[in-house]
Amino acid sequence: MKYYFKYISLSLYFTIITSSVLLAEINDEEFKNLLINDNIDQAIELHNDTNNNEWSFWIAQKYLSLNDIYNASKWYEQSKNQGNINAHYQLAELLLHYKIDVVKSYQLFNELINSEHKFLSSSAKYYLSIFYKYGIGVSVDTDKAFKYIKEASNDDLTIAKYMIVDYLINGIGTKIDEKAAAKLMFQFADMGYTEAEYDYAMMILNEIGLKKDEETAVAWLEKSAQKAYPPALQQLSSMYFYGIGVQKNDVKAYEYYLLAKQLGMSDVELDMNMTVVSPDKKETATQNYANFRPRPNDYSITYLRIPQFMK
Repeated sequence: MKYYFKYISLSLYFTIITSSVLLAEINDEEFKNLLINDNIDQAIELHNDTNNNEWSFWIAQKYLSLNDIYNASKWYEQSKNQGNINAHYQLAELLLHYKIDVVKSYQLFNELINSEHKFLSSSAKYYLSIFYKYGIGVSVDTDKAFKYIKEASNDDLTIAKYMIVDYLINGIGTKIDEKAAAKLMFQFADMGYTEAEYDYAMMILNEIGLKKDEETAVAWLEKSAQKAYPPALQQLSSMYFYGIGVQKNDVKAYEYYLLAKQLGMSDVELDMNMTVVSPDKKETATQNYANFRPRPNDYSITYLRIPQFMK
């Protein structure tokens, strides 16, 4: 019996040795495939044999995709401590977005502003502008908020160039300049950015740096709505119902109302208005709604998804 157990132990020993050799020779692509196939424990065992900071970063990414924020932050931290600058940035984002530790998030972003990696540096500046604009973990300081958003914008960071419009419209850390804001927004709208098409239309309707022109506003809203942007769909529903900038069209109004509603938008006044649309027009609109397919959304700041029910 003793001989039997020694034999088993020896077999396990050779299995472990052989396995270790195989683990050491695994390449990055094979490691990624382990994570893709949900073999996380095996991936962690492999990582522990190598301390590869890219692998620890990928493990963190995997946990984040599973919405396991605790383990994601733990592995980002480990990868950061091993010198992975992308993990440094991702950890800072995670701590902020999930409100885990906004003070530490601020510190991590602050450490990145002089990074040689331009995107990470400019993104860190963008986030610091948010901290100072809203007083997240620090005192509100609109001058610093504008300073950082301006620097990030000058670094050609798209979201910073887009968001600086808000600073110019509302005079946050700078003087109000509605014309400059409108010019910037037009540049984004003209490039086909979904949110900008909507925002530019609303600037026209509200005469922010631009002359009011309801027909032009409708044209921009249609561009955004055809890419399933919820606020544009809701706004157009109201405009078609009242005949603002377009001929009154209850079918269009109800179709866009249904789409906006399905995408999470709600408006009590619009709900009430739709109750007076005739049943036959509702039926036609419902058929149009069922057949709606959004245009490709190639340019967007934040809104890139195509809703599942529209695919």
